[in-house]
Amino acid sequence: MKYNKTILALGADIKNRALVARGDELYFCPDVGDLSDARNYEFFRKNISALLKKLKLKPDIIASDRHPGYFSSQFAEESAFLFARKNIRLKIQHHHAHIASVLYENSICKPVLGVSFDGTGYGDDGNIWGGEFLLVESSSYKRLAHFKYIPLAGGDRVVHEPWRIVLGVLGRDGKKYLKNVSEKDKCLVLNMIEKNINVPLSSSAGRLFDAASALMGICTHASFEAEAAIKLESLCREGVEKSYPFKSIQKDGSMIIDSGSLFYHMLEDLKRKEDVEIMATKFHNSMADIIVSTVKRLSQRHHVRDIALSGGVFQNRFLRTKVKEKLSGAGFQVFLNKEAGSSDINISLGQYHVSCCSWKN
Repeated sequence: MKYNKTILALGADIKNRALVARGDELYFCPDVGDLSDARNYEFFRKNISALLKKLKLKPDIIASDRHPGYFSSQFAEESAFLFARKNIRLKIQHHHAHIASVLYENSICKPVLGVSFDGTGYGDDGNIWGGEFLLVESSSYKRLAHFKYIPLAGGDRVVHEPWRIVLGVLGRDGKKYLKNVSEKDKCLVLNMIEKNINVPLSSSAGRLFDAASALMGICTHASFEAEAAIKLESLCREGVEKSYPFKSIQKDGSMIIDSGSLFYHMLEDLKRKEDVEIMATKFHNSMADIIVSTVKRLSQRHHVRDIALSGGVFQNRFLRTKVKEKLSGAGFQVFLNKEAGSSDINISLGQYHVSCCSWKN
């Protein structure tokens, strides 16, 4: 498929990597990091301007994330004036872009079931998405299933204080199991949740890994993003096949996966003083079971056998390997990111692919 338009795809705000495309020729800007850092944002702006000047191009299409508060989204709004040209502005949903990056790298032109698991992405309903099962075809997508929303007390603070997520999942039932957290802080967070004060809702799979790590006492306070999940994965053992049960329901045409039952069964293991390595492995096995069983049900309903996996959670080798083996063993064709990687670095590539398909359609 050939394109003759110039596309500027701005990527995400964290792990940013923008790109400029002239037809089928892709030129990537350097990886920037977090655009909320003023120096990074200035670097981001200068890199894009320099690349466009070097290539002697002005964009016909400017693609960015749908998050209205992203610095990259704000830059997209300014770009029409910056480049003094009438252009097409596309706002592309974060998890759609993740799956679209897999489609591009694997040259897939047919519908897929996309499993997009990460920490944060702005959802169409204004909530934080991150545990998504999507039907993706060309430039369109439909959300078919997701994790039940949980409250994140303090919003982004949960990234560095994952113990807060435990209280969002379990409420007061999780309070006594949290180690290295003061009673005052736990009561404050529970009060926030109960009074709905600064508690955005999230379907994020990544936050569930953080919560599991905090509940097991592995990492209640993190010094960097995904530290809790990384430490949790490091404890997984081969040969442990048990998992925790989970529930899912149908609501308004979507499948809602309730992680609460999974966490309550984890509490039973904690009461029995189960080995933390076994618990960590059982949690990973449970997440793999959720993916595989949900994909099977959705595949029967929508008659799709090609599966795309993307998002930062799939940097978890233990989970990725187990999911791929189980799905492949069940007869599914499984596709992953290649050079782009599964983190937010691939968002601009997905934005580019959706832009091309949108223009073609």
